Amino acid sequence: MIKKLLASLLAVSACVSIGSTSFAADTSISASVLSLSEISQVTAPQAFFERDIYLKVGQPGQWYSGYTYDVIYSDGACDIGPDFLVTPIQPGLTVVSANHGSYIILFKFHVSY
Repeated sequence: MIKKLLASLLAVSACVSIGSTSFAADTSISASVLSLSEISQVTAPQAFFERDIYLKVGQPGQWYSGYTYDVIYSDGACDIGPDFLVTPIQPGLTVVSANHGSYIILFKFHVSY
């Protein structure tokens, strides 16, 4: 009787140890899924706007707003100075992306005579 009791106790302890290993593996999988959802929340897209601005050669320069700005395309139509001062130089197109923090504006400066 004691041998049967010991054998059943050994079987129960083996099942518990296998079961706890299985639960530990499930915990690590769910932790990685949570971190992926957190990453997707952080990298949400910003609002994006476009603005066409028509300028004439010879007009004085005008300041435009934005924390940072990047010239995306220019055929020499505008001179982009410090503090986002835009001066029309010759007929053509200049495209500038201005970051305003929570949104981005794509300025298209169309210059003509």
